Amino acid sequence: MALFGEANESILRWPRLGLVQVGAVAASTRQFEAILQQIADATRKAKALSAGRTQTDLTTSLEANSWSVAQCLDHLAQTTNVFLPVISAAIGRAPRLGSNRRLRTGALTQVLIRNLEPPYRLRFKALKAIVPQHHDFASAWNAFEESQLRLAATIQSAAGLALDEVRIQSPVYARVSYNVYGALRVLAAHQRRHLWQIEQILQALDVIQQRNVS
Repeated sequence: MALFGEANESILRWPRLGLVQVGAVAASTRQFEAILQQIADATRKAKALSAGRTQTDLTTSLEANSWSVAQCLDHLAQTTNVFLPVISAAIGRAPRLGSNRRLRTGALTQVLIRNLEPPYRLRFKALKAIVPQHHDFASAWNAFEESQLRLAATIQSAAGLALDEVRIQSPVYARVSYNVYGALRVLAAHQRRHLWQIEQILQALDVIQQRNVS
C-alpha cells in the first residue's frame, strides 16, 4: 500500500525566494533561502526515511515511553503549529531591512541550537502542547506535511524584514525568548534532531527484524 498519495509530491517543488525589492539585502536573502532549504530538506528526508516501510515499522515504539516514527513526525507538526501564530504576529511587527547585513541569531540561541543538533546528548521533556496526538502514520504525515508548507509560506512572507529586531517568548518554554530569525533556526535544528531520532528507530527495528529472521 502506498504511504504517500500524489498530492504529497507537491512538497518536492519548493519555490525559491525572489529578489527582495529593498536596497542591498542580498546577505539576508541568502539566510532566508538557507532556512527555507533546510525546511524543504527535512520534509524530503522524512519522506525518504518512511518510503518502503511497513505500517508496523512506522508505528512501533521501541520502549514503553519512547516514540514511534509517526509520533516523531506528529511532534514536529505540533511544535511548528504552536510556534507559527507567535512567529507570524512578530513578523507583522518587524521593520524592513535597509542595509546589506546578515541577520543575527543571538549567543544564547546559538547555544540552544547546538544542543538541539544531532547526535544530541541533552534530552528535553516535551510539554503537553507538543506531545504527539496522532499514532497512525497517515494522520501524522499529513499533519507534518501541512505544517511544513505553512512554515515555508511564513518564511517567504518575511523576506526583506529585520527578523532579528523582533523577539518572541517561546510558546513551549516560557523562560526562553529569542528573536524571530533565531526561532526559525531553532525550528530547523529541532527538525533535524527528530529526523535523526527516526533514523535511530528504524535502524534498531532493522536489527531486531534481522535477529528474528536468523
